[in-house]
Amino acid sequence: MRRTKIVATIGPATAAAEPLRQLLAAGVDVVRLNAAHSDMQTHSNNVRLVRELAGALGRHVAVLVDLPGPKIRTGLVVGDAVELESGHEFLLSGTDDGRGDVHHVATTLSELAQWARRGDEVYLADGAIVLRVLEAVGNDVRTEIVRGGTLRSRKGMHLPRAEAHVEPFTDRDALALEMAIAAKVDFVGLSFVRRAEDVERVRAMLPKRGPRPALVPKIETAAAVDNIEGIIQVADAVMVARGDLGIQMPARRVPLLQKEIIRLCNLAGKPVITATQMLESMTRSPLPTRAEVNDVANAVLDGTDALMLSEETAVGLFPNETVRMMSEVAESAEGWPHDRVDPAASAGADADRVAWAVAHAAVQAAEDLGVAAILCPTRSGQTAHRVAAFRPKVPIAGISTSPQVLGGLCLVWGVHPLLVAENLKSEQLPLAIAAARTAGIVRSGDLVAVVFGSAGPRAGSTDSVRIVRV
Repeated sequence: MRRTKIVATIGPATAAAEPLRQLLAAGVDVVRLNAAHSDMQTHSNNVRLVRELAGALGRHVAVLVDLPGPKIRTGLVVGDAVELESGHEFLLSGTDDGRGDVHHVATTLSELAQWARRGDEVYLADGAIVLRVLEAVGNDVRTEIVRGGTLRSRKGMHLPRAEAHVEPFTDRDALALEMAIAAKVDFVGLSFVRRAEDVERVRAMLPKRGPRPALVPKIETAAAVDNIEGIIQVADAVMVARGDLGIQMPARRVPLLQKEIIRLCNLAGKPVITATQMLESMTRSPLPTRAEVNDVANAVLDGTDALMLSEETAVGLFPNETVRMMSEVAESAEGWPHDRVDPAASAGADADRVAWAVAHAAVQAAEDLGVAAILCPTRSGQTAHRVAAFRPKVPIAGISTSPQVLGGLCLVWGVHPLLVAENLKSEQLPLAIAAARTAGIVRSGDLVAVVFGSAGPRAGSTDSVRIVRV
């Protein structure tokens, strides 16, 4: 069974009921909604649709709402796409909100002319198109197209020095966060995070009671790389956003940064998503390039918890085939030997040393005894998180009465979320075993390890492991 999770973005190609059902059936674990596009009511409707379809398929599928952030974007263009040719002049406007064409486009940056300098390189379409600044004219900037390409509506744009002047949380972010909380989504992606305080500021906006989405800061700026350990410490999960990262710093550094960020997340026991252009050619082709296959496999070998698809499933021609291809490559890579990290011994792991030691002991005992699975009845999800951090060779079942807890486990490497209706406090072992048998994870006669917390008021206090025969 595949253990690396798949996050898929839905968009025009997959947002309707039947295409979305097919996408979930292909193996998606987490659906990503990009709040930079469409309106909040549409996203709210999509959350309900995801849950209805997942329920009909008998699966737990989580929802991640990606906040738009202050990311600088180009405006609308005629026909939703224009071709820019190298050598031509092109005008960037800080005020014009009309539809762009081959000669000009609006931007979301009203101070564009203040921060542009002659000779600056400006990146459009998330780096695919390169412009060179010629001069500022009023609120506009004249440029020359150095590298042409296809410019679509509302694509990402990078201008040197601009990021230092913008706030990481916008009014549109506030609307998207309000929608995400109301819809009880499982994860919220935070754009443009530069330091730990950016994460904590958003966490303070979450409700004090009831379901709270897990916060997933996106590492996409040079400042975030500089402050990466502090960000990981306060995050619930982390996303390596390689597209923007490759614009903010030399592209040659991105593969090494990916490995380092994944390593630090593994040591801290925090789920990590590797994102951007993983199977990009499958947006238009039924088969990936060999380099893309290597990229997916290497992310798995690096230790990523999840792999993310963006345009491939949002606007691509072969979304289901892309998910199946990613699943096959990931499962194949998981079979290759790799070094394990030890989060229990890391200063990055949280302070509950007993819980980490019990999880570590459970994994060691499970493998020494050749158990069929590790069962984790849990009220908070932390037991399954900790067990998964040691990357055991046997399946992990995260068992809870809370759909919100199970949604959070959809992103965690190797964990199969299982819902039980009864109270777990007094009957943890029999309920956990019954749920695992029903799901087909264990059979009669199998030996299993059950990791759990003793009855008490504090959720997340893993302190017990038992080895039992089913």
